[in-house]
Amino acid sequence: MYVELKNINKTYGDYKASDNVSFGIEKGKLIGLLGPSGSGKTTILRMIAGLEQPDSGEIIIDGRVVNDVPASERGIGFVFQNYALFRYMTVYDNIAFGLKVQKADKKYIKQRVMELVELIGLKGLEKRYPSQLSGGQRQRVAFARALAPNPQLLLLDEPFAAIDAKIRTELRSWLKDMIEKLGITSIFVTHDQDEAIEVADEIIITNRGRIEQKGTPLEVYQNPDTAFTAGFFGQTSVIDDYQVFNHFEEVPGGEKAIVRPEFVKVTKKNEEQKYKSSATEGVVERVAFRGSNLELKVRVGNTTLSARRSLDEEPVREGEVVDVFVQRIFVTKGNEAVLLHNTAMIEDWLVI
Repeated sequence: MYVELKNINKTYGDYKASDNVSFGIEKGKLIGLLGPSGSGKTTILRMIAGLEQPDSGEIIIDGRVVNDVPASERGIGFVFQNYALFRYMTVYDNIAFGLKVQKADKKYIKQRVMELVELIGLKGLEKRYPSQLSGGQRQRVAFARALAPNPQLLLLDEPFAAIDAKIRTELRSWLKDMIEKLGITSIFVTHDQDEAIEVADEIIITNRGRIEQKGTPLEVYQNPDTAFTAGFFGQTSVIDDYQVFNHFEEVPGGEKAIVRPEFVKVTKKNEEQKYKSSATEGVVERVAFRGSNLELKVRVGNTTLSARRSLDEEPVREGEVVDVFVQRIFVTKGNEAVLLHNTAMIEDWLVI
């Protein structure tokens, strides 16, 4: 492992920001630290950077315990969410800053800065000041400035938070390509699930100072280890009595059920519903256009579910009575999540 945290604890007054945190990251990977606000993501990042000290535990980078190594000697590049560029310096001088601090050779500084200006796609803009750049361009400069001293590890704290949606999407894929090209180990903090799923090789889910799960985006999404992880992704509905939906086995000690929109199939009364006998009647409460699909809120008994419907299908209207078939659910038991499949689908498969 290139970066390793072992039993890290950090408390601020009554707030436990890191509660026995342990994980390892392989060299060259792009890791997303994902979790709600206050879950301890930024604290982990700042401790790796050396901007905060853990109360106990070890931080190991490239086989060396760095707890007592000053931030400036850890070989780390840091990109903050608010660019933190020097306003009175040009693009060129901003990128050159770290190299000048290291007292690098002038010729090398020029060569390295121009190489990075080219890499971030801002050739010709090196004499501009940050105020003359767009948000996306500023963040690219911040990225180049962090990369200039050739760090072995790049840390990014909500790097796209201050940028508008369209540019953010472009920057995400740009960052992923860039990091793959450079092969630099990187950790970025985000509370945006789409961002983590799209950009990261692996996701570490944080909650209340603890690590809930670590794995590829697909693993974490499809096979959540905990109730928290199961409920964290997407617009989930939490149901007290999942037996309201037909054909689900009972989980001894099961408490609640979590239903994701993609688990729900909504059909109009005039459409064929393959599992009609297993479907439950529902009423459409809200229809919202989401660009690539329609998002529905459907009330079944005392429960409201989120579902999606393709734009190619005949539209449904608010107040319409529909058939609702729930294909899968996560049943929670303490902090454990159990995935159940609708038995009607299993029986159907067995008949085939």
